[in-house]
Amino acid sequence: MVRLKAGQNREQESTSVFLDAWLTAEGHALRSVAEHLFVAIQPAPKGRVRSPRRDGMERKRFVVQNIAANLAHLALSPSHMPGNVLAISTAKTKPTRYERADYPRRILGETLKELEAAGFLIPHVYRFKQTTTTVEPTARFRGLLKCHGVRLADIGRDAGGETILLRARQPQEGRGDGHRYRPAPKRLVQYADTEETMRLRAEVETVNEMLNAAGITYDGEPVGPIRLYRSFLLRSPEDPIGFNLLGRIWAGFWQTLDSKLRHRITIGGENITDLDFSAMHPSMAYLKVTGRLPDGDPYDIPGLEKHRDGAKQAMASLLSRTGPMRLLAPKLKAKLPEGWTAKRLVQAAGSRHPVIAHLFGSDCGVELMALESRILMAVLLDLAARGIPSLPLHDGIQTRVSDKEQALEAMRTVSEQILGVALTVGEKPIWQPPALAEAA
Repeated sequence: MVRLKAGQNREQESTSVFLDAWLTAEGHALRSVAEHLFVAIQPAPKGRVRSPRRDGMERKRFVVQNIAANLAHLALSPSHMPGNVLAISTAKTKPTRYERADYPRRILGETLKELEAAGFLIPHVYRFKQTTTTVEPTARFRGLLKCHGVRLADIGRDAGGETILLRARQPQEGRGDGHRYRPAPKRLVQYADTEETMRLRAEVETVNEMLNAAGITYDGEPVGPIRLYRSFLLRSPEDPIGFNLLGRIWAGFWQTLDSKLRHRITIGGENITDLDFSAMHPSMAYLKVTGRLPDGDPYDIPGLEKHRDGAKQAMASLLSRTGPMRLLAPKLKAKLPEGWTAKRLVQAAGSRHPVIAHLFGSDCGVELMALESRILMAVLLDLAARGIPSLPLHDGIQTRVSDKEQALEAMRTVSEQILGVALTVGEKPIWQPPALAEAA
């Protein structure tokens, strides 16, 4: 593995997508690519040698097929941005509930080196305090996908894989170079199953089954296996095991898709509509403190009337952070008017929301997210029971246009059942290319 080059910082690193040990080469085209890789890394015969054991060869083929399926997903899925890399742990440790127990991990590192030597992988930069190897597919590998006509539908998935994740925050660590302190990566936590975790897992599986049978396409192509999971949080590794913080639903390709690409998604051959809960976190913060919804638009902050995206990000940051805001994060600063400081932002938000200002810096965001995800899961299950497949976002859903009214009704009803007050819901326009918009 290669360390960061001089002058290269963590913001310049690519996004890691972790190896999914359950992905398989299901379609003929991808199986052909995997077999090509397998043959290419077989050692050249040197005189009389003993034939390798059949079971050893099959384990090797299994690993190659899994790597090929992951690289194909990285190359083809709309959820992955250019420059994303595949992160693979090669540590020979005892499997936890988050890992595939029958995965032949002992030969994984060796296989990666062989695929790199054969020109199919590019090793990526070393990542500080991480024990993963990061790789990306080469032009040669991408050429194989194109030559064989591999599509997302060729990627399969074996049954299994944890869908209820629990992570713990680690103590903050300084960079040692004069920069601000950054939170250390969250660590997965082992836990024993209870009635609660089994119920949570069954709910996610219900949603996954619904979506995998819904005929979801992107640009007219089936998107391959969908496996959503929920990620819960402990504020500290010493905290007792619990599933009452965060709980957000992840791993849907549509969640990271640029808003100008959403028009390419169809469900059962039908275009989608984008529905969301309006100002969900500030609204729930008001309910928590006052028992009523805020008056007017919570993002109508003095001085930010023409910077609504900045106001939204500011409120999210103020409610989610631990401790006072002393500096503006670069992404937030870019969305605020010229010359704004953290002090000015806190004062403006506090003057607009004096009744919840004491929640700023209280780390209540993970509690609000848990409530948000509880509502969203209940909406998804309600709609699934009606035969309506829906794609979850964090504060809303995407569903078929013909199901819009039922979905809006379910969102209002569920939020009222859980909160005692129905949240405001609405439809966000889905951007269309000019030619499509004119035709419509």
